[in-house]
Amino acid sequence: MLKSFLMVSAMATICNSASLISPDNPNLQYFGRFDFSNPSEAAFDWPGVYIRAAFQGTSCKIILKGNDFFDVLIDDKPVAVIKSSSQTDTIIAANGLEDKTHQLLLKKRSESSSPSFFQGLILDSGKALIPPPSPPARKIEFIGDSYTAGFASEYNSRECPPDKADSIIMSYTNTNKAFGPQVASHFNAQYQINAISGRGLVRNYNGLNPGKELPFYYEKALLSSDDKIWDFSKWKADVVVIGIGINDFQADPPYADSVRFDSAYVQLLTKLRKSYPGVKFICCATKVWPTDALIPRIKSIVESQKKRGHKDIWYYEYATENNALYGHPGIKDHQNIAEGLIPVIAEATGWKK
Repeated sequence: MLKSFLMVSAMATICNSASLISPDNPNLQYFGRFDFSNPSEAAFDWPGVYIRAAFQGTSCKIILKGNDFFDVLIDDKPVAVIKSSSQTDTIIAANGLEDKTHQLLLKKRSESSSPSFFQGLILDSGKALIPPPSPPARKIEFIGDSYTAGFASEYNSRECPPDKADSIIMSYTNTNKAFGPQVASHFNAQYQINAISGRGLVRNYNGLNPGKELPFYYEKALLSSDDKIWDFSKWKADVVVIGIGINDFQADPPYADSVRFDSAYVQLLTKLRKSYPGVKFICCATKVWPTDALIPRIKSIVESQKKRGHKDIWYYEYATENNALYGHPGIKDHQNIAEGLIPVIAEATGWKK
């Protein structure tokens, strides 16, 4: 079951005895895609984003707006799962701590249907942030769908009670326990999770929302905004793990045309090579019901790329039991996927743990 939430005061009044840390404080570290066009808040809606800070004092409150769940870690130890709402909430992340410098890590668990907003921190009176440790030098990007996002991965049944789908998906999705963050943790790497449940490369699940497959969203800083474009020069991946394609060949026909799929996949590789010079690709595939078409497609693409002289691309195939909601990978599946990915990335990069 999901851990209990630490939700405290909504719309709390910031008294004069507290120190307010604004979102543009230079000692805040942001990982993932954020939009800072409004200096009073950092907007985000991609999964798996996270924020780090080193704060002084005995307590820390987080100011959030938007419907999302987050893991809170203090000094590398999980202390709470918190939920924000459509109203601005001031949420206690920690109190009663020893009066010294502490490390805060705020990690988004859920997928979003609309942006959320980080509006700052509240510390003890007279306390401040100090520069946190330098971020890891290694960078891994994970591109995919619900598997990559950790869709309902903590829910231990494929079946959904009537009228409970929305609450179960929101409460039991945990991107932080998906295979991507596990792999990044092993290599002490920064990461981005750029994934959307139900989306394919050229065809979405069951053919829904044609024209709005993953490439429609991929270059956006905010999924929900056409005018917020991500600046790829801000963050350059060393490795990109591509897990897209499951929805192209799943559910009811017609499925993705293989020529169109291959062309779109190569276009994505070309774009990423331009954005991230020297990048290494891990192209993932798994058995997809009912066609099992993804494995031969990805194998063929990788083999074709190698024949064309590309030495930056690897193939990774995995199997899952899919015992979570609607036949998605559960926590054990994600652990197994991560364990299989690690040696492939190590081979591609030469990285040690």
